[in-house]
Amino acid sequence: MKELSIQIKVYPVSNMRQDVYRFMADEFEFTPVPESSEAGRCFNCNKDINISLPPSGVMKDFLAGRFCIVEFTDTRHRSFRIGDKKIPAIVSISPNLNSATLKIECKMLSSPLL
Repeated sequence: MKELSIQIKVYPVSNMRQDVYRFMADEFEFTPVPESSEAGRCFNCNKDINISLPPSGVMKDFLAGRFCIVEFTDTRHRSFRIGDKKIPAIVSISPNLNSATLKIECKMLSSPLL
């Protein structure tokens, strides 16, 4: 379990309107869950995070899931990434009344916290 900064950076793998999207989140913790599958051991990094309501253009960009790399920073300013160029995370945003939910779906071959 890692306590992470409330600033989240999302780097799209394919071309989008911006090279980097920045979001402000409520406080959250992240724990990748080890799983066994037919392909071997992997880490389930799925996470739903409450974020400040982004502008409508950004909401439209992420209504459908997009392939991205998500970067968190911990309290010691170390960066952790979910997804990579070969196996990106699928990121979508669901609007709420005064906030939004950043949904991250990704399985990684190694823990992003190492």
